[in-house]
Amino acid sequence: MAEREADADVIAAGPEPRRPVRRPGGLVLLLVLAQAVALAVAVAVAIHYHGQSGRPYPAASQTTPLVLPDVTTVVLALPADGAVRGTVVITTAALPGATRGQFTVSAIITGGTPGTFYDLIGNDCSTADPLPDDVWATGQASANGTASLVGYAWTGAVADRYWLVLDPSPVNPPPGLSGPFAEGLAASFPAGQAPCVTGRRRR
Repeated sequence: MAEREADADVIAAGPEPRRPVRRPGGLVLLLVLAQAVALAVAVAVAIHYHGQSGRPYPAASQTTPLVLPDVTTVVLALPADGAVRGTVVITTAALPGATRGQFTVSAIITGGTPGTFYDLIGNDCSTADPLPDDVWATGQASANGTASLVGYAWTGAVADRYWLVLDPSPVNPPPGLSGPFAEGLAASFPAGQAPCVTGRRRR
């Protein structure tokens, strides 16, 4: 499960939900760029200060190379949920070979009910997590039914599998995406299917 207080579960809150625009393609690009920059900076800063803690401050002549994380962004179609359709953006950042990484999940949906707040909710596929489902991203639909669901940065094991669905949904159980989000991987699953059924992974 994405870590909580003990391991700084929420590394950085996302920006305030943006005003919906008429061209989702442009907003997807902005989400991708913002998430990539935010994750790269957060990981680099965390690694730098973690390395400095408990050590004497180096002399001015000493330099320590800073290893930057690999940042990956994937754009996936959110399975149709009634009249609602959308695009999910998963951005990940992890050091090469690391077992833990950071990821954000955001989305743009169309066909929603005006004024309704939509969430991407989900959880870890592990049965070890008894806590309620997490809200990966949230946003309010505009008068034309379009919504930008803004996500937050999470820390989790690279190998862990997660799932997400749109809430509210006219279908129960709703369709969604599942996979090792911290690797930037996910696959869709249909309505009525358990989200953590193992299937073929894809980028």
